[in-house]
Amino acid sequence: MYDGIIQTATLAAGLLGEMVPMMIAGVFLAEVLVALNVAGRIAALSRPLTSFACLREECGTSFLMAFVSPPAANAMLMDYHAKEIISRKELVIAAVMNSFPTVVMHWRYLLPVYIPLLGIPGLIYFGLLMLVGLAKTAFVMVLGRVILTPTSCTQVIPAEGPAVTLQEALRTACTSSKKILVRLLSITVPTIVIVAFLINAGVFDRLAGMMQGAGAIFPVPPEGFAIIAAQFGSFVAGASVASALLAAGDMTWQQIVLTLLVGNVLTSVTRSIRWLGSSYVAIFGMRTGTEIMLVSTVLRNGIMACLVAVLAYGLEWG
Repeated sequence: MYDGIIQTATLAAGLLGEMVPMMIAGVFLAEVLVALNVAGRIAALSRPLTSFACLREECGTSFLMAFVSPPAANAMLMDYHAKEIISRKELVIAAVMNSFPTVVMHWRYLLPVYIPLLGIPGLIYFGLLMLVGLAKTAFVMVLGRVILTPTSCTQVIPAEGPAVTLQEALRTACTSSKKILVRLLSITVPTIVIVAFLINAGVFDRLAGMMQGAGAIFPVPPEGFAIIAAQFGSFVAGASVASALLAAGDMTWQQIVLTLLVGNVLTSVTRSIRWLGSSYVAIFGMRTGTEIMLVSTVLRNGIMACLVAVLAYGLEWG
């Protein structure tokens, strides 16, 4: 019992240590940009995307921030929503769009593993992941254009006023950030503690076991289930097993890519609940965070499943 409490506390502290600084940075940066009256110039870089999706320009600033830190970017969105700059619908759509920069930045740790172990098939697999992320973002942008009212496209970033010094902007941001950070942290801390408890209780491990059993419904050769099982441990383990099977000639490179995609679909369910779920709920609250997680996961897995079906059909008739 005592060991379990210590393990939960240690894991929760680690998760909070990763998330809270980025959350604070995101809210604080949003306030600094507003105080300096430069948010509009930054958002202009992503204006074609936000304009098409009928999102306000502040969402463009958050989208660009997601290439650096997704938690900070989502904290910026929550800050805008708390100030009633963006609506709840805009918040959900913008948060799902923010997941694309996260996928793009996966190259930092995916490519150094998949290229050495799998070569060209690893590069193809990474490219397909990018394609799925791009398709999901495009779908969400079209959805925003359909369901958001035309007035949502109106620029609401205030026009530039008198020049503000950096020191004044920092002082203003410190004051304005406190209220929203207190609200966010009051949700974040207990949420992360609960997630840490569930992880140590083995809830997600049992869920992963259930998802492995669901792999039988996908067109994966028998040898490929070893890859999927390893992927539930880590993407490095999955790539290592795939590399061994490819080198031994037990599976073709097309089967390897297909199996990795199937494993990605299956592991994404537990991964979303375990990590993305805790992140979204911690930042956006239980209702909105769960909605964002579900929309993002369902869209991504739906597109991935269609891609798997197309590739499987091509292998069968190729």
